[in-house]
Amino acid sequence: MTFFMQHLAEALGEDPDQLDIPEVALRPSRPVSRGTGTDRQIELRSLAEQLVCEANAIIQDRVNRLTLDDEYGREELAFTITCKDHTARVSTRYDGDMTYGQITSSDLPGTEVHELDGPEALPNLIIRLCLVAGLHNEQSAHLI
Repeated sequence: MTFFMQHLAEALGEDPDQLDIPEVALRPSRPVSRGTGTDRQIELRSLAEQLVCEANAIIQDRVNRLTLDDEYGREELAFTITCKDHTARVSTRYDGDMTYGQITSSDLPGTEVHELDGPEALPNLIIRLCLVAGLHNEQSAHLI
């Protein structure tokens, strides 16, 4: 198991009344060049796919799994991670030669426009989604 899988398995095995829901590292959204913004979005999307697959291997609930959906258009690239009725949407909006990153989720605090503080913020985002959605493993996860 990867470190992320072990961390998620521990979180899902905790007593639901004593959950330690992780904070997600965010930063205010600031404009960056098209190339930088596109690279960041692709890096986040690629890692999100890996982590969603790893998380689904750990989640024992066979009905409520994580999903990953892509969106694209002329002026935006985005993906949404969903767990039950909880979502997190990570997007990059194009405005001329600049881009703006943004994360949208009702499960995150604040009203200011923020973006993830890099790819290292994704594991906590996924664990947070699982926990606020009420997922819980009854048995310890054992993967070879």
